[in-house]
Amino acid sequence: MARPALSIVIRTLDAADTLGEVLGQLRRDPADQLIVVDSGSTDRTVTLARDAGAEIVPIRRDEFTYGRALNRGFAAARHAWILSLSAHTVPADPGFLDAYRRAIGRFPGSVTAAVGPILGEFDAALSGGLTLFEGDDLRKGFGFGAGNPNSLYQAEAWRRRPFDEEIGGGEDLQWYFDALAAGETIAAVHAAAVHYRNRRSMRAFYRKGRVDYRAMARFIEPHRPSLAGIVIRAAKLALYVPLGRVDWAGAKGSLAHCLGTYVEARALAKRPAVTPGGPRD
Repeated sequence: MARPALSIVIRTLDAADTLGEVLGQLRRDPADQLIVVDSGSTDRTVTLARDAGAEIVPIRRDEFTYGRALNRGFAAARHAWILSLSAHTVPADPGFLDAYRRAIGRFPGSVTAAVGPILGEFDAALSGGLTLFEGDDLRKGFGFGAGNPNSLYQAEAWRRRPFDEEIGGGEDLQWYFDALAAGETIAAVHAAAVHYRNRRSMRAFYRKGRVDYRAMARFIEPHRPSLAGIVIRAAKLALYVPLGRVDWAGAKGSLAHCLGTYVEARALAKRPAVTPGGPRD
């Protein structure tokens, strides 16, 4: 079987501090296509992307949504499978793209999308294996961080069902649930893991924690964080920073994100219950 070529779509905004590392870890085949959807970077992001052979798809900041940016990038894709990556998700292994290529050859015909793990500070990448999700399997989530920062889509299926451009987050989960409702299958490719390397401010991570939790709660039953859990995480991070397992920027961002999820979970708990996967805002 011929090696499947991939179209790789990365959304960027002033991501020069991590984009070079992401691109350096992508062992692309000559036939692979690299597309960068940039929403007005003022640093070296676009230069790094062009130097790597990327096609640049611009999107204005005032029209940006996560779903719209992905739809613009996917529309430029030439290949049958499209990989969505973040400019901050660094492949955990040099064989990252090959893990997806091997998985494509093993997918049953019902698979229209796949996810790879987004590893936290304390997670280790798995060596391989696939898990298939169908029907109501996603009601409790994937069991690990996953979504459009590291997700593969069948181009034909995306053309039938583009991403929702109006919601502020969770466009990936909405796509997965719509696919499952249509009788399709979502695969988890355990060897295709990435590390999250975002260096945004603590305030931005706090906001992201709230947005991420709110988006997940619309579809699944996310883990409800506790203050005790945040304290335990802080203690682990305080231990791992001197050991070089995580740097201070990553540690502070992790804690801010956890605090955001905690605050949002408490806020949602005070609202009337909504069945996960039910009516959307």
